[in-house]
Amino acid sequence: MADSQFFGLELLYKTVENSIQTKSDVLITIVHWYLIKNSFRNVGIGDDKTFSNSEETSELLPEGWNSNPHSYALRYVNNDQLYILHGIDSEGTMIVNLLQVKTLNVSNTTFSIENTVKAIKGPATTLIDDLPVVLDRIREQLLQPVFESNKKNTETQTAKEQPKVEQEPLSQRLTIGSSLRERSDPLGVGNVGRGDLDPFGRGGGMIFQPPGGFNPLGNLRLPGPPGNIPGARFDPFGPLVGNDPRRFRNPDPDPDHMPPPGYDDMFM
Repeated sequence: MADSQFFGLELLYKTVENSIQTKSDVLITIVHWYLIKNSFRNVGIGDDKTFSNSEETSELLPEGWNSNPHSYALRYVNNDQLYILHGIDSEGTMIVNLLQVKTLNVSNTTFSIENTVKAIKGPATTLIDDLPVVLDRIREQLLQPVFESNKKNTETQTAKEQPKVEQEPLSQRLTIGSSLRERSDPLGVGNVGRGDLDPFGRGGGMIFQPPGGFNPLGNLRLPGPPGNIPGARFDPFGPLVGNDPRRFRNPDPDPDHMPPPGYDDMFM
């Protein structure tokens, strides 16, 4: 059963083999090794929930780790966060839970000691019945619930710390867009129809402004054809005469401004 997934287990077990007294000791040793394999480091025994960076960390089980029969309390650190592992042998059932001290997230798993541990002496990989299944349970029921919850909390905190990107007011963005088009469009082609799309009503539209423009005095006669409406946009009544915008050839709409039906039918 020499497999890379069990790398380091034999060496670790050799360091505590002489102190192993019960099958529950074997189970805790396996759990400890799996935590070390996943970057945890032990910081002693007990359930003290305070941690200082000056505390010494180790990959080994600490002295006195199994001094209390059928009950275990071990402290670990991972990424500067403190975790406490508890194990209790309750009438042949091993109950193991892992507490993340900062978030108070806790996970747990259970094992039937007699059905899981075959012996307390011999090669470490042969002491557990179906070791890969046991390791899967440790990963899925003991580690993942704590780490997934901690990951979500970290992502939420990161999202809260993201600076808000302020957008310019709509009017300013439209102005910036217009100025960019003008710089890249010297003939002003891109400005055609801009006023019809601009909610602030700036610039000309697809339809001409009335000759003389907007009349702030209201009742004053504006130059241009009869019916000129101050501030309104409309199609001119007729073609301009010369260069004078006030003079029109015909003050009335051109009766031939629309082609007759079928004008482009060659059989008509």
